[in-house]
Amino acid sequence: MKITPTSVAGITLAGPESLEFEHVLAPLLGRAPRDLVAPALPYSVIVTNRSGRAVSLLGVRFDMTGSRGKPYSVIHYADTLRNPEKSDFLADTSRFVCAEPSFTALLLRRDGDLSSHGRDNLDNLRRMLDFRASLDCVAWDDGRFAGPDSFGAFDRLARQRKTEAEFLARVVGADAPEAARLLSAAVDDAADRTRRALALKLLEGLEMGGPEELQMRARHHRLKIALWR
Repeated sequence: MKITPTSVAGITLAGPESLEFEHVLAPLLGRAPRDLVAPALPYSVIVTNRSGRAVSLLGVRFDMTGSRGKPYSVIHYADTLRNPEKSDFLADTSRFVCAEPSFTALLLRRDGDLSSHGRDNLDNLRRMLDFRASLDCVAWDDGRFAGPDSFGAFDRLARQRKTEAEFLARVVGADAPEAARLLSAAVDDAADRTRRALALKLLEGLEMGGPEELQMRARHHRLKIALWR
């Protein structure tokens, strides 16, 4: 595993061959047996937050090359932007991130449960060459954003926030029949996943408690915090 040094002040990545990785890993394991996690360690990094603020968005990028020379890239995101006060990636803490996300989830839960699907996915990683990891983006609990952002998370999250805000305004300003029509149309639009997810939540409120519950959910829905550079 090669580690690309991060340009973001206060955020560091440590690869499995470093002393820091081994030092930090032990307390992160919790109840998860080390022999269960061991096969995933060559494809994992430790991210440490020494920035002085809680991190509400973390994106770690893994690059690799297939046996036929084809390049592959994936970014794993951890996102608490809708409730930044609930972030557990606080200042002076570390986070384990694996290219196979089920192992990341395993250590976050701090237990010994792992699906067979997660184990099977390691076979694909073992066939990869030139494994590299880098910090792609980070946002703190005040919305400040930094990093190369190679997959455009900053713009994507801004669009999603705008879509949610505009849809909520339409629902709140509509009478009950029009609100129901807006929700049904959004649920049927599989291409707009942001609005569809919100519509499903609001439609559940309408079906459970009528127009009053719908309006209450719409007014109390929390948008993800706005990001800024």
